[in-house]
Amino acid sequence: MDVKSELKKVYTNRLLQSQKEISEFEEALSYLITLGDTSIISELCMVFDDDTEQYEVMFGLVHGIEQLYKENIEEGLYLIAISVPNVIDRAADWMEVLHYRILNHDQVRISYGKVLSKLDEETKRVVINLLNDIKNEDPNLFSSSVDEVIKAI
Repeated sequence: MDVKSELKKVYTNRLLQSQKEISEFEEALSYLITLGDTSIISELCMVFDDDTEQYEVMFGLVHGIEQLYKENIEEGLYLIAISVPNVIDRAADWMEVLHYRILNHDQVRISYGKVLSKLDEETKRVVINLLNDIKNEDPNLFSSSVDEVIKAI
């Protein structure tokens, strides 16, 4: 198995509309995560799609990405951040989910602020807009976390 073909399988089957798509998605994703290669996080972020049929199965992608960046947090978060502008139009809900999880973890949240400060202005703007949307949707839960990240930029 090679990484490119497995990434293609995950992407091609991302809508999870049949048992065959679910199986191929899960098998390819499992293989990719076992490689432990942080550098594929951007490609994995491109798999997110709000039109997926199987929320629980797609949530495995969130967990997989988290597993990939736990050994190299800043690199992983950078790869997530640079992916946001490319995927936000078709996967805003999934980008929110990924960012909820970043915001809810102290060490990851602190690192994310540092990472965002290194981004180009357009990417930074898109991510800040996403963070502000999260803050506005649930200010009691996310106001201080979002403010902490934005302040670090």
